[in-house]
Amino acid sequence: MPWKTNSSSGFPLSVPWGRLLPTMALAILTVVLGNAVVDAWRASTAHATVVTAPRNPSRLKLHAWMGAEQMEISWDHDAAAVKEADHATLEILDGEVTESVPFESKQLQDGVLVYRPHTNDVSVRMVVEGRTGEKITESVRAVRRP
Repeated sequence: MPWKTNSSSGFPLSVPWGRLLPTMALAILTVVLGNAVVDAWRASTAHATVVTAPRNPSRLKLHAWMGAEQMEISWDHDAAAVKEADHATLEILDGEVTESVPFESKQLQDGVLVYRPHTNDVSVRMVVEGRTGEKITESVRAVRRP
């Protein structure tokens, strides 16, 4: 059935949309399948990046937070390594100054130490020694914007 046209312009007055549905469906299907093929090709030629978890995840959960005038150093007092510790040492590197703070097993249960830094960049290292002699070490660095 031919379309009815406007005699002066030659354009159709009405479009039979029902006839266009198969064509539109084919166009959409072509685009979707084309994207799937391109994605599959990219996936097969991409270089894989392997991310592995650390072998020893943080057992002490050492954390440092630097405030305006003081720094809070904390650790998980419920961690097995802390509960089974004989003693520990907290080493603080603050600019040119290195301080060593010893802890007995009962003091480790507090789980926090407040420190007044001399610089804006402080590194902290905690060494926990268990009753069997095993040593667990964690480090953290805190930097405060000047």
